[in-house]
Amino acid sequence: DQEEALELADRVVVMSQGRIEQVGTADEIYDTPNSPFVYGFIGESSSLPVKVEDGQVWIADRPIGLSALHAPQGEATLFFRPHDVDLVEECNGCIAGTVAASRRVAGTRRVELEIGGERQRVEIELPVDHPAAQKTRVAFRPRRWKLFPAA
Repeated sequence: DQEEALELADRVVVMSQGRIEQVGTADEIYDTPNSPFVYGFIGESSSLPVKVEDGQVWIADRPIGLSALHAPQGEATLFFRPHDVDLVEECNGCIAGTVAASRRVAGTRRVELEIGGERQRVEIELPVDHPAAQKTRVAFRPRRWKLFPAA
């Protein structure tokens, strides 16, 4: 139980197929995962295929407003957590998607968005009173995120 491990342990070891992936405190493991596996295994996350070009993160043919000055150029995967996003009104450099599904999760609304023509799906959390409905458009930008080079 990942949640219990993060809550109780002084140090956490994340393993995959008999190999140690990362060792650290709960905060280190959750906040700075060192691989796509750890990012997805510890806590909920979404990911999107992107590319890094001229120090910016791009989806398809447009920048999404995230600076990646120290990331290698080329194909990558953008990881973020559903609760670590900011909604934006004007989508001038953001991620925008169409609501495919919506459900209540405690004091928030969890929506599944279809992004781009490839029908890539991500989940984000919205305030419970957000007017997102089926087929409406929602624009956001990850507040905390991490890039990993494409495999």
